[in-house]
Amino acid sequence: MYQFDKAQSRLNSSCTKWDRYKSRYQIEEDVIPLWVADMDFECLPEVSEAIRKRAAHPIYGYTDPPKELYDAIIQWEKRQHDVEVRKEEIIFNTGVVYGFYTLIDMLVKHDEKVIVQPPVYPPFFNIPKSLQREVVYNPLQHGQGGWHMDLQHFEECLKKDASIRMFILCNPHNPTGQCYTLEEINNVMELCKRYNVWVVSDEIHADIIMPNQHHVSALKCRCAYHDNLILLGAPTKTFNLAGLKISYAIVKNAVLQETFASVAKASGLSSINIFGIEALIAAYTKGDQWREECCAYIYDNFLFLKEFLANTMPLVRYEIPQATYLAWLDFSALQVPADFAERLKFEAHVELQPGIGFGKAYGAYQRVNVACPRETLKEGMLRIYAWLKKNRYL
Repeated sequence: MYQFDKAQSRLNSSCTKWDRYKSRYQIEEDVIPLWVADMDFECLPEVSEAIRKRAAHPIYGYTDPPKELYDAIIQWEKRQHDVEVRKEEIIFNTGVVYGFYTLIDMLVKHDEKVIVQPPVYPPFFNIPKSLQREVVYNPLQHGQGGWHMDLQHFEECLKKDASIRMFILCNPHNPTGQCYTLEEINNVMELCKRYNVWVVSDEIHADIIMPNQHHVSALKCRCAYHDNLILLGAPTKTFNLAGLKISYAIVKNAVLQETFASVAKASGLSSINIFGIEALIAAYTKGDQWREECCAYIYDNFLFLKEFLANTMPLVRYEIPQATYLAWLDFSALQVPADFAERLKFEAHVELQPGIGFGKAYGAYQRVNVACPRETLKEGMLRIYAWLKKNRYL
């Protein structure tokens, strides 16, 4: 049994999540950060041991990916997602976001467009814009069973605008936590094949799945669609290894494999971290039980959050997600101010991720990261409740 309830201070470790308040915002009291998708759980012990073992060698020069690294990914994808992967299909990246930055620059011309499905992780539309590519929006629809693709509108967009060249799929979805069915994936892949659109499937949250739910990799789609598809995966969300800069693409299209590998090498994208290599191998070969227990703890935190909201803020709409460790809370019934998250940070000393960043229509939402010891989550929610009571929103 692993100890996810153990509180471990991350202050003064150059931690993006915890160390920015005094230096950036001049907030002297500790702020509880429930915003960025970064877990506060101690790492899998075998990962720490693998890094220590490699660090014991006193030379840290240029490093080629060893066979064990490819084998670990191939076996993990088969074991966890029932996906068959070959070594030549794996192209290493320093991060998933950097991967789709490069793919957009490679595959989408300046007069072509990218289609995304808000509410969605902000880089999905911010990165194309930074590359001067126009973005087309196909909003998800919220209804019975969660959030679903509007495929009729999706096809209307593709039919109306032949310059749409890439679709970035968030699978599982961030921030809603939706797991797509094989039927949904095949349907959207069929449309992209028909209209000559590349599909980049960001599956960084694929291993953080709640009980009785199931992640379907985009690679489970019909083989006829594989030439249009690039999957981006990583151990960094599952095992909280973002600082080690390691991820990978899986590319079935042989021509694209060669092109992407060449660009990734020339740009430094494939120059993965020497300790990230050891961490991935350890996580993917020895981390199955840790992952299962971590998901179970996260689910219990979701249950706690559901009960807490029901007892204190019943008008806040919330559904336990099918995947991720991110809760997507709708505060619209409380009519909180537009600067709600900012005021919580400075006045209540708890930080959430404002929904407006995931799309203009979602200003009433806040994303809450529950991947922390329960007492941390509880204290954060108590501070939010106290602020709402004090300011007469409850």
